[in-house]
Amino acid sequence: MGTRKTARKALDLGKGEVTVKSGGRKFTVPVRNGELLLPKELTSSTTLKTPQRTRNAQRRTPARVDLKREGASQYDAASTARRLIGVLGNNTAADLLGVARDRPGRWAKGDGSPDAANRTALADLEALVARLLAAFTPEQASMWLVGDNAHLGARPLDAYRIHGSAPVVEAIRAHEQGAFA
Repeated sequence: MGTRKTARKALDLGKGEVTVKSGGRKFTVPVRNGELLLPKELTSSTTLKTPQRTRNAQRRTPARVDLKREGASQYDAASTARRLIGVLGNNTAADLLGVARDRPGRWAKGDGSPDAANRTALADLEALVARLLAAFTPEQASMWLVGDNAHLGARPLDAYRIHGSAPVVEAIRAHEQGAFA
């Protein structure tokens, strides 16, 4: 599908594929439930809508935010890697992060530090795991990740590897709300 007419038809039908041009590159993007499933490269540059605030929320919004140094150490790469290894295991964490199997263990021990892309991947995976464990027990989450998911049209693990955590988190929300694709 390359023309606007076939792209519009795919969006109207809620399934198919659309070609998207961005930054001089072309991407073939699947359409599921009338929405484009963008690859990670395209989702990182999208702008988010600012949520509408109520009058009271605007009054309570601080003019300045000071982050405390004492609590910040809990969010460093070593701490994040330790938490992920504790929940997923070293090999699974490495596979999901797309790094060598010795890397998460090294990061957890403080032997070396991940580059910017891997720090982002660590934070992304930790957010997904936190959302999973808020919605499911660990046993349910394990089964849910490897089972077919109608909302995603794939296994959640596969969707995470291809598209990142955003569509998987959306599928978790849909599950929590009782939506069925």
